[in-house]
Amino acid sequence: MKTHSLQYKTLKSRLPRVMLVVAMALANAVSFLFSTAQGSESDSQYCVTDMSDRSVCLNTRTPKIISLSPGSTELLFAAGAGSRVIAVDKHSDYPESVKQLPNVGGYPNVNVEAIVAMKPDLVVVWTAGNSQKVIRQLESLGVKTFHIDVVDFAGIEQAIQSLGQVAGTEKEANRVVDDFSTQLKALQNNYGQREPVSVFFEIWRSPLMTVGSGQVIDDVISLCGGQNIYGDISERIPKIGIESMITRDPQVIIGSDPRGDTPETRKDLMDYWSQWQNLQAVKSHQLFSVPSDLIARPTPRILEGAEMICHQLQTVRSEASHSEYVASQIPLHQESPF
Repeated sequence: MKTHSLQYKTLKSRLPRVMLVVAMALANAVSFLFSTAQGSESDSQYCVTDMSDRSVCLNTRTPKIISLSPGSTELLFAAGAGSRVIAVDKHSDYPESVKQLPNVGGYPNVNVEAIVAMKPDLVVVWTAGNSQKVIRQLESLGVKTFHIDVVDFAGIEQAIQSLGQVAGTEKEANRVVDDFSTQLKALQNNYGQREPVSVFFEIWRSPLMTVGSGQVIDDVISLCGGQNIYGDISERIPKIGIESMITRDPQVIIGSDPRGDTPETRKDLMDYWSQWQNLQAVKSHQLFSVPSDLIARPTPRILEGAEMICHQLQTVRSEASHSEYVASQIPLHQESPF
């Protein structure tokens, strides 16, 4: 009985120390778990390679994004990242909803201070179109940038996929890329092997500018079975002389206009080029117009512009008149799967 009493007293005297040791162990465990959790959060940073082969790393899968070009804005929305976009450049106008977003100016006067104040997680820039000075300034201020530069169909797919990865919208981006690839192959299969038609694509008139082999419009012409008469020039947008064009003598002239493909834009095109009556395209009245947004921006909508050009070249092959082409536009558009 005395022995039990002694053991009880001894245990009682040691209990506070035992509890202290247990408490310290628990505290250490909690501290370890907390530090591990913090480490895991840090380790959750993910990185995506942009189109300048730079590794861009973010700590969030729902980044706040600012877009600095109309093309990058369209590609972000195509990638399913529209809800991530908090501001755009002043020239972005598609889809319609971007017109409600704040704008941070546009080339060449981008408002860097406004961008920094918005604290974006990422700014998407078009390296061939945005000011290099602005890009360097943003990066020097610690603003993370994501570089894109699309020059062909493969680049459109790559840009959408990489933007989907960095914005955490991979599933939607992959779906859009699959649809784009399917439509592209359909046009290629339908028109790519048809009788070649020589094409001059007018980018600008004063000075006269066209597309070379490094431009996605050149790919569109080839897609439709056409031959870009300046496809042998490596420069993307070469300046040319009218004498050179007369020598190459295209079967068709295609221009683009922000107003779209309308009777007025087609008339303007015809009135200008009628100065050179010896050109094949002028003699046969094979001059056409394409909406600028559907051909100048390398985004999924370029397939709409491509479809128009494919129909235009088919008109030339069939020796149909320009007026017959114009009359055919409404039913062709309604029948289009694109």
